[in-house]
Amino acid sequence: MSDTPELVSICLCERILQDVFRKDAVTLVNVHNSVSSEGFPTLVPVLYAFAQLKGFNRAFTYQFKITDSKNAVISASNPGQVEALFSPNATHKVISAFSGLVLPAPDIYTISLEVEGKLVGSIPFEVDMVKMQQPSAV
Repeated sequence: MSDTPELVSICLCERILQDVFRKDAVTLVNVHNSVSSEGFPTLVPVLYAFAQLKGFNRAFTYQFKITDSKNAVISASNPGQVEALFSPNATHKVISAFSGLVLPAPDIYTISLEVEGKLVGSIPFEVDMVKMQQPSAV
């Protein structure tokens, strides 16, 4: 087991289901890494960030952040607290929600995960403009 958490993965999705009896059993619904909009700013009603970290033998705090291509912070999740895991084969599953996320412009945003205030990993999140489709003449 490491003395610092090691990132296994980060996923973005529209919904997360967690088993009531087995907290380690998690279902991600509509996993994606991009959004398209006909106009900006655009509202994303809810975006969940989910990450797994290799077993870590002490409690720690974490936070997800969304930054634009100029490294300006667009949004940050509430900090979360995770309890220690004592099995070297277990993974921490950390979840945060961005509710009412307003994206100001098309861009390649970055979703990053910080543990104890230090960056442990990130993924790109592409936001692009699509043209409104005109109804076809009948």
